[in-house]
This record gives sequence, C-alpha cells and structure tokens, in this order.
Amino acid sequence: MPSIGPTRRVLLLGAHGLRCVLWAGALCFLASLPRLPAAEPTPSSGVTDLAERLKVGLRVQAPADVAFCDAVARLVIEGRLPRQVVDGTYSWSIQRGRKYPFPAFEHVIRIKAARLGVGL
Repeated sequence: MPSIGPTRRVLLLGAHGLRCVLWAGALCFLASLPRLPAAEPTPSSGVTDLAERLKVGLRVQAPADVAFCDAVARLVIEGRLPRQVVDGTYSWSIQRGRKYPFPAFEHVIRIKAARLGVGL
C-alpha cells in the first residue's frame, strides 16, 4: 500500500480537525438556544383536532360522514373508545391507497367499537 506524503497528511489532518471544531461549535450553539415550553393541550382542542384530522385525511364529504367523524372523536375524548384503536384504523385506511378511504375506516371502526361494547 503506497503511503501518502507528509504534506497531504498534514492537509488531511487539518481538514479533519477543522471539521471537528466546526461540529463542536455548532453543537454548542444549538445547546445554548432557549427551549420553548411545551404547549398545554386544552380539553376541547383534542376533539376538534382529531375530528378535523379524520375529516381531512379520510376525505369526508357527506354530512352523515362528518357527523360520524365527530361522534368518533367525541367517544375518544370521553374515554369510551381508545385513541390507539382510532389512530390505527385511520392509518390502515389511509395506507390502503384508495381515493376515498372513509368507507373502509367506518366499516372497521364500527367492528372494533362493537367488540369493545361501544355503540356507534
């Protein structure tokens, strides 16, 4: 294996050292930035956020479908329907790749809610 010359070695070590110094400076700068406080969730914002996410993500159009999304969000806020069940069903219906994912979401969430003893 051929060895590199002394000049090239100095340049490579200098470049590596400079890179380390720049990274250390960037990390120190980022560490010195003030941290923002976490937003406190309000009880009413949870139902609105979930309902809006369902309506937009599932491409809800009919008034009956809008009411269904509101009912699902209300059940989650009341604690009668677990958020993980709704989020998992939402993700599954979106990932199916259909143009209009709401019917699949409605069908599966009704089945899962019935298994949990929650009427929709």
